[in-house]
Amino acid sequence: MAANIYVYCPSGVDGLSRCDLEEELEAFFGDAAEDCGAGSGSMGFHLDYELADGEDLQTWADRLKPFLARIGVRPGTVFEVFADGWEPGQAWRRVEVSGADRWLTERAPK
Repeated sequence: MAANIYVYCPSGVDGLSRCDLEEELEAFFGDAAEDCGAGSGSMGFHLDYELADGEDLQTWADRLKPFLARIGVRPGTVFEVFADGWEPGQAWRRVEVSGADRWLTERAPK
């Protein structure tokens, strides 16, 4: 598995639409990452990106948070950062655009 960043946006709140955010992220990442998936449901939508070989995952994650805040993403937007070769049980980074930036090893119970 290559290094990945997954952006999650909630539904029912003001902010960029899915297609507008896709365009913004395409310009932000340029050739450094490619769209590797997306989805939507009643809770919101997600956009998935795979970083190109040689790109520094944590540097991109550090740049992504202020970028998303600046362009007006929906309140409650978060992204998760998974290192190359990540497997269940290993830590990943979860960043709230308007809040915490922390490392997790398991999901909170729902």
